[in-house]
Amino acid sequence: MTANKSPSYRHQVFELPEPKLDITEYQLFHGRCQQCNTVSKGALPKDTSDGQMGPRLLSYVAVLSGLYHLSVRKIQRLLQDQYGTHFSTGLISEAQGRVSSMLTRYSKW
Repeated sequence: MTANKSPSYRHQVFELPEPKLDITEYQLFHGRCQQCNTVSKGALPKDTSDGQMGPRLLSYVAVLSGLYHLSVRKIQRLLQDQYGTHFSTGLISEAQGRVSSMLTRYSKW
């Protein structure tokens, strides 16, 4: 008996991946030269987000707010339930404002 070249039956199971946040911590140090008394400080890498939320998380908050019309509190709760982390309502509101101002710049075209 020879096997068929293509399957006679396909069974696909779709599953969501485990949600997790990628958290990067930057530790900056400073020191004073004992010879010349000059203070040197560490600096963040140039591509580091200037806020607590990176670009993908900012985009996610914007979609939850703009497309799905979730309130700040519901977004806060969803992020808590999905990722087990707490973001203040102020931070979420600030994220909405940041994305809104970015989109406003591009909507003038």
